[in-house]
Amino acid sequence: MESRGDRLSRAIKDRGISKMMALAMDLDVHESAISRWRKGAPMSLEHAARLSEVLNISLDWLVLGRGEMDAHKAESLAREEYELVRLSRGLRRSAVRRLVSFLQDLSPPIQN
Repeated sequence: MESRGDRLSRAIKDRGISKMMALAMDLDVHESAISRWRKGAPMSLEHAARLSEVLNISLDWLVLGRGEMDAHKAESLAREEYELVRLSRGLRRSAVRRLVSFLQDLSPPIQN
């Protein structure tokens, strides 16, 4: 099983971050803190949450090893889809038809 330090190292590598100083500045910590976390040292929940934001990774995955690194992105998409539905409810039927037609024009053709 992958440790939290291993997951952090993988996220840093996957995100193409090579300069720990830049990441440390984003987190308002010293570079040595990131090095310690990568080796498995404890980190505060605040730092874990900030890391998940900066690296755009799932907090559950980083802290607990649950799910996938990018699992949170599916939730974001679901929220955007929900927002589209919510906004379309206030439109007249003709406007909804035009919106659907517009979205179909934007979508790439489905290959069978």
